[in-house]
Amino acid sequence: MLWVLSVFTVSVSTAVVPVFSSEVYLVSVALTQPELSWWVLGPAAAVGQLVGKTVHYLAARGALRIPRLLRRGQHRPDGATLRRLRAACTRHRLSGATTVFASGLVGLPPFTLVAPAAGLLKAPLAVWVPAATVGRLIRFCLLAALPGLLHLGILPLDWPPW
Repeated sequence: MLWVLSVFTVSVSTAVVPVFSSEVYLVSVALTQPELSWWVLGPAAAVGQLVGKTVHYLAARGALRIPRLLRRGQHRPDGATLRRLRAACTRHRLSGATTVFASGLVGLPPFTLVAPAAGLLKAPLAVWVPAATVGRLIRFCLLAALPGLLHLGILPLDWPPW
């Protein structure tokens, strides 16, 4: 249970202050603790990441104040640009949710940028959270399952063959 808690804690902290990869930590734990299943580790990492990224979302939305030191170098678009972007997001809600999902799943565009952008554009939590949750859950469950898949020989260790 402590390992699951550590995966959650590292995921939250690296989501708030991205100085280390939670993916690397998750795979390391999955490799060294084979008795822990992917369906426990993956959701712990995904929920931790979402808790941390929600801090960025709320800060960008203005609902949460962050220390001044962390705001240095922050550039906000002007009012007209924000209004145009918000109008585009309102007209194309599905594309916004798809972008958040893709970012959560594969990291393109980087999820570190998508979370505050969603807050800045005032994307509704009812759209942002489900898309991000599904993307992050799939990503982290696959990463947690990777060592087991390699061990079973489902993914050959000498792949690619060149």
